[in-house]
Amino acid sequence: MSLSFDRLLHPVSPAAFFADYYEKQPLLIPAQDRTRFDALLSVAAIDRFLATTSPCHPDVFLVDATRDLPPEEYSFQSGLPAGRLDLPRVYQHFAAGATISISHLQECLPELAALCRAAEKVFSGHFQTNIYLSPPNAQGFKTHFDSHDVFVLQIAGSKIWTLNDTGIELPLHGQRFEPGTHAAGPVTQEFTLRPGDVLYCPRGLYHAARSTDEVSLHITLGLIGKTWADVVTEALSEAVLASPAFRANLPIGYANADFDRGEARKTFRILVDTFARQATVDGILDRMAEEFVKSRRPDYAGGLEELDDAPDVTLDTRAVAKPDLLYLVREEGEQLTILFGPSQITMPAFTADCVRFALSGTPFAVRELPEPLDDAGKIVFVKRLIREGLLKRAESPPVSAQATKPALVA
Repeated sequence: MSLSFDRLLHPVSPAAFFADYYEKQPLLIPAQDRTRFDALLSVAAIDRFLATTSPCHPDVFLVDATRDLPPEEYSFQSGLPAGRLDLPRVYQHFAAGATISISHLQECLPELAALCRAAEKVFSGHFQTNIYLSPPNAQGFKTHFDSHDVFVLQIAGSKIWTLNDTGIELPLHGQRFEPGTHAAGPVTQEFTLRPGDVLYCPRGLYHAARSTDEVSLHITLGLIGKTWADVVTEALSEAVLASPAFRANLPIGYANADFDRGEARKTFRILVDTFARQATVDGILDRMAEEFVKSRRPDYAGGLEELDDAPDVTLDTRAVAKPDLLYLVREEGEQLTILFGPSQITMPAFTADCVRFALSGTPFAVRELPEPLDDAGKIVFVKRLIREGLLKRAESPPVSAQATKPALVA
């Protein structure tokens, strides 16, 4: 079973998380089951990835809070591919205290891809993974803050986390931590993450982590989301393109010392008031939603199996939408379009009820699809959605004891 967002937060409810913690304060969720992340990742899986996939810098890099580690110390600077890791050197630095960091491993491991899709379905925002494998008694990064929210999933070993006051409240992606500019305040919390534990750390919160006397592995699940600043920027761009008043040059001589800014202030206020009256959000949210859905990679697992001697689809075949499927339905005139990832398929508009029924997430038998499709049309409909990667075959429900036919007695 994939790890849903609800299961990730358990026993904290999503409603409580969004009301009390999201973008407000950190949340530590101690594990009730220390093995609950075992299927996601392991040190052995990291070992296989490094040894068999020819990883390169900067997708994999080393970091150590006590020293600088330029990539030329552990990767090849010539030959192809550029930046390919020199694994014996990587392991030497690891043994000397360096943390191995792997970015975007969800592009390679289906378990991490499913984790990201589950979070993306909830947030309508991009998620990525960063993996940190630390040797005993090591610290990768010095105290810093991130410009994106993260969920930390402790996989193996343990790490002591230290939290400080927030640096910048809800920083934008461009407001990154600058070592020479930003300084952490006093320590506010300190605790140890162990396997199965989860930490939510809102962006802007200073933090640092150090492994204990054992190798530590954790996943940082990061939200790369849109902000209201993005919406306002889009709306302002629309206003500028729509009205020449916004595109007019600044007053002649505005940089001169004797320039009177009175008229400039009035003009600026008129433009701001015009923008406030005319700006709308619906079209911008529609575009952002479509861009988000089209940018995600659907789960195409099982596609080859359907082409390789799969059972025929019949009226009794059971199907269900792919887990955490992200899609949009657009209806225009007599045509319906389903957008999912970079793909889109078109169908007659009269299939709208069938599309929503099939993609609701509830398993169903083909014969249960609503009208106006006839039996043959239902089979063709489900075959197509399975082939396109929107549906998969569902297991048959268990037969209840009451429905089981009694054995004949001689």
